[in-house]
Formats: sequence, structure tokens, C-alpha cells
Amino acid sequence: TAALLTGGLVPLASFAGPKPQSSDSPNTARLKRLHMLVAWTSLVSELTAIMYATIARNVLLEAAVPHTHSLKELLLRGEYALAWTGVNSHFLFGLLGFVSTVSLNAWLSFGCNCAGGRIGPALACGASSALLLMLSVVNSAVGKGDAQSVQHLPSLGLFQRYAFLLLAEVFVRRKMLIGIAIALSAVAVVQGA
Repeated sequence: TAALLTGGLVPLASFAGPKPQSSDSPNTARLKRLHMLVAWTSLVSELTAIMYATIARNVLLEAAVPHTHSLKELLLRGEYALAWTGVNSHFLFGLLGFVSTVSLNAWLSFGCNCAGGRIGPALACGASSALLLMLSVVNSAVGKGDAQSVQHLPSLGLFQRYAFLLLAEVFVRRKMLIGIAIALSAVAVVQGA
């Protein structure tokens, strides 16, 4: 599924995305920059989800897995917690970003005041509706699987857990490539804003 989304994001993040024009209003220029930032971030997030899933699957097939009482214990608290939360966090982030780019693309392509009538707002509202429904489904699933999740928005608990596990890899296990990746992500956010 992440590979399918990635295939859809490649054109949105490159040649098929809306391009800034010198004649754009400040709001339109801002939306086009936001579209590009969200599309690229979503694309990279889906690729990261694919990488986590592929490597975790290979390690599960090749290495001896420590004895646990349940699969939930192995995936949420055990040796595979980072991979499990990484796959889910990046997949969800990329999916929400993909739907957001679809919504932004509809708004930028058709807007409110063009020959298309009200199709731009209709498409943007439809995509936003799907996005909120997906978030609701994820919140229900995460809330059932993790008693430590954030009460009203469990998907935030998923992202929070992933951030905690990543930081533990950097500061406890001294994995500097992850630290550099986090720093570069922060630079990208600041530069893109």
C-alpha cells in the first residue's frame, strides 16, 4: 500500500505538481509552496515506511526472535518497537500528506472563481472529508492497541512514541546517523517554512 501511495506521490512532488508563477497572488504562491513541501515530505515518509517494513521483515526471517508472550509485546515494547512504530507513523503521515496534496491540488487547479464553478471547493472538501475519516479510523485502531496513547487523539500518541524511540536510538544507543537525519529534518522544516 505504501508503494502504491509512493507511485502517486512521485508526480505530485515533481513534474505534475503546481509550479509557482510570477503572476501568483501571495496566497496562491504560499499554497503552491505548501503543496510541494507536503508532497515531498509525504513521498519521503512513504519511502521510509517501505524501508522500515522491508528491513524488519528480513530481520524477522533471518534472525532468532526472542521469546515473548505475544506478538503485541514484541512489536510495541520489544526489539521491533522502533520498526513497528516507524512503519505506522510514516505510513500514516505519508497517507495524510497525500490526501492533503490532492486537496491542495484541487483547490489550486480549480479554485472558487473559475469556469469550473464550485468544483475546486467541492473536491477539496471531499478530500478533506476522506482525510478526517482516515484519521478517525487510525485513532480508533491505535486507541485499542496502545493504552498509553494520547486520550483524545491516539495517532498523536503513535507519533510521540516514534519520536521517543528515535531519540532513544540517538542518545542511548549512540546511533549518530539517526541524529543527523533528525537534524536535517529540522533544517528542512525551517527552510521550507
